[in-house]
Amino acid sequence: MKEPKFGTWTAPECALRIEYSLAVIDEIRTIVTEGFQRLSRGGIEVGGVLYGRVDANHLRILAMRPIACEHAGGPTFNLSDNDRAALAAQLQQTPEDFELQSLTPVGWFVSHTRSEIALQQVDLDTYNGFFSEPWQVTLVVRPGRAGSMRAGFFVRESDGGTKTDRSYQDFLFPERQPIAFERPARDRGPQPRRPLSPVDEPEASAGTRSRTVEEAYPKPPIPENEPYPEYAPYPERHRRIPWAVIGVVAAAALAAILGLRYFGAYMNAEPISLMVSEKDGQLQIQWSRSSSTIARASGGTLEILDGQDKQNLTLTRQELTTGNLTYARKTGDVQIRMIVTGSGGQKEEGSRFVGQPPEGTDGSEMGLMKVEKDALQDEVTRLHEENSAQADRIKQLERTLTVMRTRMGISQAAKSDDAAK
Repeated sequence: MKEPKFGTWTAPECALRIEYSLAVIDEIRTIVTEGFQRLSRGGIEVGGVLYGRVDANHLRILAMRPIACEHAGGPTFNLSDNDRAALAAQLQQTPEDFELQSLTPVGWFVSHTRSEIALQQVDLDTYNGFFSEPWQVTLVVRPGRAGSMRAGFFVRESDGGTKTDRSYQDFLFPERQPIAFERPARDRGPQPRRPLSPVDEPEASAGTRSRTVEEAYPKPPIPENEPYPEYAPYPERHRRIPWAVIGVVAAAALAAILGLRYFGAYMNAEPISLMVSEKDGQLQIQWSRSSSTIARASGGTLEILDGQDKQNLTLTRQELTTGNLTYARKTGDVQIRMIVTGSGGQKEEGSRFVGQPPEGTDGSEMGLMKVEKDALQDEVTRLHEENSAQADRIKQLERTLTVMRTRMGISQAAKSDDAAK
């Protein structure tokens, strides 16, 4: 059986050296991916207990077990009272697990699908509430598109505090470990040679000639009245492959070579590792500038959907190599998609930020809306007053017209009486 492989995490600012089993990383990758794919937008966040051994400043992670979460408050990994009670019981039952009998909880991990690699307040509460030893750690995993995953360890300082805004050192999850099947070689041993004749020949004595093949296998006698047929040659043992089949195979091989030539770079392209974080009200859009996809890119496009506002930013090759861009968001829901163009085709990744709307922006917008609303209300009031005045004027004119008509009728009647006299 092969020895397990390990990866190593160290940082100049941290005295703790962490070794993690790549098999455990594969298990974490599996449950994080399953949670990430459960919802179309961001998935659900998951967590688990890390088990291993610690010796002075050397911590080794050898196993993991998932932490049950009801997700009563939504897709984020926020433990309810029931979840916290179950986690406490899980940590107490560690000695009963046969595979964990010689191990101890050395920390925990949590996935962040909607935020950067940092410790949120709920993460810090779980860390301090259940993993309070100075040497216990937190691993934050952020899944990306195309199966890529970035992660970072968080450790306690000498004063007991923890740096929460970022990890001292981020790292990419390595590729999945192949499963090796070991089969013992079959020992056939020496194989006996097939005898030339079913009859064992006695060893030839000195001076005695051994029989030839013709003597050992004589031809049957030829009947006098029937010609003996000539021995036919052995039939051809190799089937001839039609030239049409050869042509089809050659064409397929050529097409495969050309396809690998033009699309191999795209198929083997490294992930962009697009991430979005917030700092001082500004969105920090970051990607891996050391990725071979970015290094071979000729340009790109950054699609930003900020609420109902959509923008397309064209990025030059030089701008792609910077690895970051700052954007002033207008709402609390911003979706980012980066499309990179290169010789191997296009590669795209997306990320999303969900948070509280920016206070300054919302305040100014509400102020402008209030001014416009007041102006419209004043205009409506003025028009109502003008309409009322016009209605009163019309009624006054109608009354005047009625009076005039009445007087004209009286005058006509008086004239008619005078004429009669």
